[in-house]
Amino acid sequence: MFSCKIIVNVLFLFFIAKTNSDENYLNVTTESNNFDVLIFTQHWPQTVCYTWQESAASNVCSLPTKHDEWTIHGIWPSQYNKIGPQFCNKSMPFDPLALKSIERELQEKWIDIERGRTSYSLWEHEWDKHGTCAVIVENLNSEVKYFKEGLHLLTNYDMKNLLVKKDIVPGQTYNTTDILKAIEDILGKRGSLMCIKNKDTGESYIFEIRICFDKMLQLIDCDRTYGYPTNCDLSGHVTYPDKVPQGHNVAQKLQIWNMIIFSNVYFLFYHY
Repeated sequence: MFSCKIIVNVLFLFFIAKTNSDENYLNVTTESNNFDVLIFTQHWPQTVCYTWQESAASNVCSLPTKHDEWTIHGIWPSQYNKIGPQFCNKSMPFDPLALKSIERELQEKWIDIERGRTSYSLWEHEWDKHGTCAVIVENLNSEVKYFKEGLHLLTNYDMKNLLVKKDIVPGQTYNTTDILKAIEDILGKRGSLMCIKNKDTGESYIFEIRICFDKMLQLIDCDRTYGYPTNCDLSGHVTYPDKVPQGHNVAQKLQIWNMIIFSNVYFLFYHY
């Protein structure tokens, strides 16, 4: 019994140390809702789906009806060179009824691609984590205003429409620097590009594009934001996938289905 208590205490201390270490590494701040910049983040559904399917073989996706559309991840108040603030006001809990008037539009443009969760899981997460910190901005000072502003920003800065102006379209591979330059050329401000790497092939996929605004919601450079300008290989290439990339778990599913089909065909052929 005594040895069990020691083990539990050691594990607890390890957990606390690791948590503190992770927070220091990520430069996360939750101290206040003071921030320097608003990061508007759009993500590419094909890559989001890929990451979800790779995390577990049983995971399936809910993709937008139009597969060539970028969708909203969130509006993130951020301090320079840090992640956060986050979860600023627990007295402002998420209320799905507050979004009834815009729910249909949110389901198309702010969709939770990770199927299997409640229909508003992503919205609740984004509001609790980021929206409650953004309320010091007048245009974001309520739940419905926060989400309406996200829809408004997508209308004005939809990455599908912006990238095509520089002939950057799904199904092709580009230099990382060319995409960053295209964003700057089109907007007149510098943004950030985030990638996800296929562990099997080493290929990098466009995952997110982030653009930045001040507290007056005026477009500004993303310099000094955490992760700027990219986590992609600056001297390498990145694929803008036109369909969900096939990873290990997807291939594993196909292999299982092929085995099932083969077994059934074999059984029917030799037993009838």
